[in-house]
Amino acid sequence: MTAINLLPTEISPKGPVAKISNLIKNLAVISFVLFLLTALGMLAMFILNSVQIRSLNESSEELKTSIKSLEATEQGLILVKDRLSKAKLVLADESGTEEAEGLGSLTVALPGSVALTEAVIAKNGLETTFIATDSQGLTVLMARIISQEAFSKVDLVSFSFNPNTGYIPSFAVKMK
Repeated sequence: MTAINLLPTEISPKGPVAKISNLIKNLAVISFVLFLLTALGMLAMFILNSVQIRSLNESSEELKTSIKSLEATEQGLILVKDRLSKAKLVLADESGTEEAEGLGSLTVALPGSVALTEAVIAKNGLETTFIATDSQGLTVLMARIISQEAFSKVDLVSFSFNPNTGYIPSFAVKMK
């Protein structure tokens, strides 16, 4: 197809000006196409980022609810762990049965002039107080305490004499 020029030839642009005009027109078209491609790319990036942000917000909310439920579970586990440690402490404590047996074997063969007035049984030892109305009963009591093999250490905590009641010895005994 031939180009029809309706402009008079005197007004029409001459050689180099027409070339520059065509070059500028081509650059304008190319620039516009690049602008459209850049705008479409930025729009696509904006849409992609908003979709990613929305999915990240949803996963963040899911994690928050998961953390809240796990906090309750963790508190329950901590309470159970605390109770178990307390139960282990209670079960690990010695009950004092050895001390009670040692006291029982001591008091079985005491003479009638010696009476046990006080006994404190602990897991580590035994504290006792006796009343002996005569010195022979006191001698038998001391010999009986010394001959006990279950005792590793015997301390005489106090010793007193009351003319109305007799001798009052107090002992602290450690078990083997």
